[in-house]
Amino acid sequence: MIIEIFADGIDRAHIEAKNWHVSCRGVIVKDDLILAEYMQTSDVYNLPGGGIETKETFAECCVREVAEETGVIVKIIEPTCVVMEYFVDETWESHFFRCEVVSEDRNRQELTTAEKQAKLTVKWYDLYEFLSILESYSSKNPHGDNIHQRELIGLLNSI
Repeated sequence: MIIEIFADGIDRAHIEAKNWHVSCRGVIVKDDLILAEYMQTSDVYNLPGGGIETKETFAECCVREVAEETGVIVKIIEPTCVVMEYFVDETWESHFFRCEVVSEDRNRQELTTAEKQAKLTVKWYDLYEFLSILESYSSKNPHGDNIHQRELIGLLNSI
């Protein structure tokens, strides 16, 4: 399923194929808890995931990004949805996957410099608490509402 969001007053005729970002996100639920992240510096919550690398499949990207950011090794259960966000100056294509925990070792976490600077923290949240955060948290980040909306749409279509 592809879900499209048109922002900044644009429509399909005004989408430009420049600044196209492709990422993959893992939806990992265990015992009514969801694995999620908070980036203190940018003041946003999201599901673990990130940008795709050359010659990497979407599923491989998801597994790698979840492991790097959280130390949790997952296996893909199924792809669930793609959220397309169109803005005047960029497009975000986010692939969501329902995942299952294989093993967990926070010592395996391999954060990038940017993630360390963002003060990324990982936590198992009560699923309903995290849904509430995504629906109502007032981020200081000017793009926070868009990010939370994307994550909420991906999460709701993955559980």
